[in-house]
Amino acid sequence: MRAALLALLLLSPSAAFAAKALVVLSEPLSPSFREAYDGFLAEWGEPVDTARADMPLPEGPHEVVLALGGRAAARARAQERPLVVALAPAYRGVGRDAPTVRVAMTPSPERFIAALAAAGVKRLLAVRAAPAEPEFLRRAEAAAQEAGVAIDDRIVTGPEAMPRLLRRDGVLADGIWLAPDPASVTPETFGAAREFSRARAVPFFAPAAGLVAGEVRGDLTVSFAECGREAARAARELLAGRDTAKVVYPGSLPAALAAPPSTAPASTK
Repeated sequence: MRAALLALLLLSPSAAFAAKALVVLSEPLSPSFREAYDGFLAEWGEPVDTARADMPLPEGPHEVVLALGGRAAARARAQERPLVVALAPAYRGVGRDAPTVRVAMTPSPERFIAALAAAGVKRLLAVRAAPAEPEFLRRAEAAAQEAGVAIDDRIVTGPEAMPRLLRRDGVLADGIWLAPDPASVTPETFGAAREFSRARAVPFFAPAAGLVAGEVRGDLTVSFAECGREAARAARELLAGRDTAKVVYPGSLPAALAAPPSTAPASTK
């Protein structure tokens, strides 16, 4: 017993007390990324190490990696450790051997449809830059049939195509939604969708909580802090060796019975 303790004390502090999680961040942190990071820390409840997305990542001995944002996900994907990706809606994570979980930026498909039904929407025009996840579509369509809601998914090829898409496909819709994807959410597409919804007096649903203002509704959004908390829960599921869906939705995993959040500062490498 004493020999084992002595061996532990002879290790470097970083090896003996290494954090289980490495969080890859873009610096400086935007308000949305800071909110997600704080949500992760609050749910995780343990010290973490951090690394910048524009720098080589440390080799370990971390047991799980969290990537916040698309650039962080692109940097972290080469790591041969379980990976949780948040605030990167365009990331698909193909080609990795290690487990990968992506945290969606929408409610679950069932909650999504329930929110539309509660808002009185019967036909939603959903504007995306890339096709939706097949699993999301399958579950959403099943829930939509029961709720009497139809979703008309359309792909916008660029900001200049948005007005034409709205005129062609939006005339039958009684609700407009921009999917949370940097390629589809630009000042031009957002402005065009908002003006179209105003002209037709139909609800316009924001792609992210930070864009909810005035008549722009937040029924279909989740907060950045919720995304961070869900990332922490997914990381714990991976560490426990439990099967976890490739895409999880904020609120879909049980809250961890973790110790109170540590006050120890996170290190930056």
